[in-house]
Amino acid sequence: GGENHWITLRLKGRMAVDGTGSNADGIGARVYVISAPNDGGEGRTQLQEVRAGSSYISMDSLDLEFGLGASILVEQIVIFWPSGRIQTLEDVLVDQVLDIVEPAGA
Repeated sequence: GGENHWITLRLKGRMAVDGTGSNADGIGARVYVISAPNDGGEGRTQLQEVRAGSSYISMDSLDLEFGLGASILVEQIVIFWPSGRIQTLEDVLVDQVLDIVEPAGA
């Protein structure tokens, strides 16, 4: 419920695709989400890292969830993969679960 916007990111490392690059779940990837405000003001930057911790009968989610408030657009998503690759997505729509695959190496 509510009127606030959100985005959820699911990362997939190249190891799951062709055996190169980062681990299959993107564990260790650092992700910056820069959202655009509706009023034309300054954007908000949020940071999360994919972690795989656990404790008794529980585990961290591998999905990264970002609350965006009233923002109707994510200006930029910047991913620093454990392999050292950097991936940038621009002008991403909100209110979706986005599957992101690590780009192939050079």
